[in-house]
This record gives sequence, C-alpha cells and structure tokens, in this order.
Amino acid sequence: MSLQRCLASRKDCSGDGRILSLPEILDICKSTNQAAPSKSLFVVLPDGDDYSGGLYLYKDKELKLITDKEKSQYSLELYPELTWKESIALYDLIDIGLIWQYLSLKVGSMELGVSQRARPPKKMNKLLNSVRNQNYVLLYSVAVRERDRGGLIEDTLETLQKELEEGIYLLETPECYKNRAIYENIYEGIPLDDTIFNKVEKRTPKYTLNEISQLLWACQGETDHATHGNRDGLEKNGYGRVHASGCAGYAVYPIIIVDDLTCVPKGRYIYNPVGYSALNRWIKVNDKKNYDHFIQMYTPDNNKLEIEKEIGFKFSNYAILLCIDRKKPCSGFMHSKIGKAFMSPRYWAEVEAGMALAGLQLQANALGIRWQKTIISNPDEFKYRNLFGLDSAEQTINEMATNLVNLPKNERLSLKGQLVPTVLFYL
Repeated sequence: MSLQRCLASRKDCSGDGRILSLPEILDICKSTNQAAPSKSLFVVLPDGDDYSGGLYLYKDKELKLITDKEKSQYSLELYPELTWKESIALYDLIDIGLIWQYLSLKVGSMELGVSQRARPPKKMNKLLNSVRNQNYVLLYSVAVRERDRGGLIEDTLETLQKELEEGIYLLETPECYKNRAIYENIYEGIPLDDTIFNKVEKRTPKYTLNEISQLLWACQGETDHATHGNRDGLEKNGYGRVHASGCAGYAVYPIIIVDDLTCVPKGRYIYNPVGYSALNRWIKVNDKKNYDHFIQMYTPDNNKLEIEKEIGFKFSNYAILLCIDRKKPCSGFMHSKIGKAFMSPRYWAEVEAGMALAGLQLQANALGIRWQKTIISNPDEFKYRNLFGLDSAEQTINEMATNLVNLPKNERLSLKGQLVPTVLFYL
C-alpha cells in the first residue's frame, strides 16, 4: 500500500484485533523502529501461534521476552522507550510522535488500525522497572486493533464556489486525489516501506505549490469528509486528520516561511487544513475544482536572515515551522472538572508535533526531496515570539476560524493557548 493511501485512510479503530504471525510483528517493529533507531520498543503481545504472550523488548531486529506476567488482549501494544528525567526533553517527545505515526501507517498498510490510549500505564511502568531495574517512564500506549472503518468515501455535497481573498493562496490538489484516482483505486503512489526506509532517489526540490501542497497535506491535512461538516459524527466515525490527535484536539499549527515559491510572495503564512467551508474537501475557484486547503499570509516580512542566524542554519526557498497549542489537546467535555478525565494532556501536544513531523519526513522521502529538521531548543523562550511573529500568527488563525462557514464546528482550528515553536523542517 502507498504512503498516500495510508495517510488518506488513517483512522483510529476499536475492537480487539486478529492474532499476528511472528514475521508480521517483526515487520511492524522494524518499520516503526526506523522512526527513531536509537530508541528501544517495548511490545506487549497476546498468545500467538508461534510465540507466547508477554512483554518483549524489540532491539537489533529481534524480540526478547522480558516477562510473561503481562499480556495484551489486542494484536499488540507498543510503548516507546523513554527514560525518566526531571523535565522530559522536547526531542524525546518528538521521537515518540514519530514512532507512533510510523506504526500507525505501517499497520494501516496491513489493513489494521490503531488506537492511542493516553493514560500513563502505571502497572506497566512498575513491572518494567522492577524486572529491568531501570527508570523508564511510559507515557501512553498504542494498541494495534482490527480495522472497523469502511474504505475511502468521496464527498458528494455540492462544491462550494469561492473567490480568493487577498493574502490567501489555494494550494494544489494532492496527487492522490486528482481525477478521483484514490477513490477509483488507480493511484499507485510510493510504497510505504520505500518512504520509511528511504529507498527513493533524492533530487533537488522544485519549490512549487504542488510540492508544498503535498507536504502540508501529509503533515496536517484531513481525510474523508463524508459526514459533510458534522464534526461529532466525523470524529465518532474515525475520520479526521492524517495523524492522530489527543481526543481530536489538533494542537499542531504549521507556519510556512516563504522566500521563493512559485506564485507566492515572500512572507510568513499559516496553513489551513480545514479549508474555506469546513464542510467538505472540494472547492471551485475560477471554475476549477480543487481540494480545499490553503495558506494565508500573516506578515510580508519573512525574517529569513534573523531566523537563520538564531537557528544556525540556512534554508533555501521555504521552511515549515511546526507550532503547538499546549492547551488545545484534551480540552473537551470529557477532560473537564466534571467527571473523571481519562486522558492526560501533559506532553500530548509535543507528541502530536512528532506525528505531524513524520508525515513531512515520509512525504518528502516519497517525493525524493532532500530535507533537514531542527528541534527548537528552549521553545518557551520569549525571543521566539518575535522571531517567528507568533502574536500576528495567532491573531490571523483565530480571525480566519470565525470567518469560515460552519462556525460552531471550527474549534479544531482556533487556538486555546499561545503557539509554541517545536520543529523547523527545511529543504
């Protein structure tokens, strides 16, 4: 299965899941470990046909049994290695997000699904640390489960006619959606394993709207909109962004720093994955039907030289900055003071940034583009607000959310807190 089809059909799933063969488990672990090769993976298995259930360590392409005192009722559970520190470093949290997205896409290619359970597994922590005499802290777990969602469903709602406002640039339709290719099952794309293991020959970026459209969609885009704007139904039925989110909080906000991009002036932009209508995925501009996502300028000054000086690198035509809103995840009714919250919001936004980064990395690999990334050190320092113009970006994001159709459903776009820069991705 192609990377693009895995992204377009990524849905959280329920159910227990089927028993996997040992080669399938090793294949999943190998692909997942590629996201952060320096990290160990702890895998919990049920009893299988060619293995016994228990808690395993995956390292050096092998599974080593730690203890059989803990088993899973699902196909498998995954816990990325994380050593306890007084304050967990941003790059460690980004790594967890990368690992989870690689896992999610790999099991998706096997017609399975995943579900994130964002509760610190205290029992697992205690068991693992007592057996290994280490000081691990496992934040959340991911369970591989039976896929219980249908296939891709194309929107049938009447396409919205729209004129572009000044400063807004409609991005091109991602390749997989053109001419209904992904719905007709005729889109080949790049095999997922080729992107994970970086088998695509590298070339110089083209710096076009088509290129950046595919990158941004793979990072933060949306999947099917068959429910036509009914967000409650949309989330309930497993549709949404191409990466997972803490209770559909969607805490990641990409900022694009443009120096030289075809048909787009210099400046700093925010990416809107919801589009103009937030109702379906398609829009007509000048009688041309496009996938509905765009970038909007929030300042014409790209501040490129200052950013390069501060971060210590030079980027070419554009860079993508992933910001997070720490107050956004897990902020719904289920996590209020009413009742008992079942999901911890701590660190989730940072982990989600890692999931979005995985989409960027993999899609860049699929396009054969050379890329680099920089994790922002001390992202809470005030200097970054001026460096990236975050006050202006926040104002633009919230104004844009109130100007879209389907206003009650656009909390997923507006901010609840301040933007915090995490990762800079550049070509």
